[in-house]
Amino acid sequence: MAHHITNRKRSYKSGSTSFFWEGLNASTYIVGALCFVMGSVFFLPGFDEYSTAGPWLFIIGSLSYLGVTLHDFVETVIYYRHNRQRGLKTTLEFLTLTGHVTASVLFLLGSVFFLPGVFSEALAAWCFIIGSALFAAGATISVTQITEAGTMICLQLLNAVAICFIIGSILFLIPSIPYLWRSGHLNLPQILFTYLAGQFIFASVLFLTGGLVNFYRAYRMHYHHA
Repeated sequence: MAHHITNRKRSYKSGSTSFFWEGLNASTYIVGALCFVMGSVFFLPGFDEYSTAGPWLFIIGSLSYLGVTLHDFVETVIYYRHNRQRGLKTTLEFLTLTGHVTASVLFLLGSVFFLPGVFSEALAAWCFIIGSALFAAGATISVTQITEAGTMICLQLLNAVAICFIIGSILFLIPSIPYLWRSGHLNLPQILFTYLAGQFIFASVLFLTGGLVNFYRAYRMHYHHA
């Protein structure tokens, strides 16, 4: 799940900047990433008796991501209201944010579809596949727009965050595909689903790592601008 990354100053109220809001945004993302790490563990075949724990943790994590992406979208609207900029960079930023919000909604729906009472693996898989593709595309677009970041270390941190998000999104997409194959007439080997759950865990750890690095980057960037 990609977080919106940008090297410009963040603007949250009347054009002013505040690390409180950006720090809260980054912290909420970390909470969502932790939920996905723990939820992915419950997708291991050995935890079948706790089949509701994974989807519910995914739902909490998806709600956290949705809150973060909506917050990013509102912040961007505020920023461009006070900075009348137009051009390709602005268009790509709004396009990326729209993709992130859409992907967060899809992950929320996909998590709900994994609940035993609802249980539709095919629909859940499609939501995760499309959502992961949108997150990967958004992170890729974001990294192409990073031209400078005040200091070299901040630029390197931005690139590290983007790499974590891109790889994590791809690793979430790939293991979602086999869930389209399983039906009442086809049971894939348990060892395969152990491997797929392992990919979910690794991808979620990458999102968590990206979130932690992004928090540190935001802290450094705020005081650099100040």
